[in-house]
Amino acid sequence: MSKLSPYVNEIVSFIVMFLMLVALVAGQSNSRAYQLAALDAAHDEVLRSPHFRLEDE
Repeated sequence: MSKLSPYVNEIVSFIVMFLMLVALVAGQSNSRAYQLAALDAAHDEVLRSPHFRLEDE
């Protein structure tokens, strides 16, 4: 049995926590871009909505 055997669980846990931290930081750094894209899509939808025709026209 090697000296690392008892610590394998802790090592794996630290690696998983580090990857989750990286994912959180990456998600937060892109949040402004997602907000701007959502606003742009909503603005485009508002501009397109009055252009439909009713059956009476």
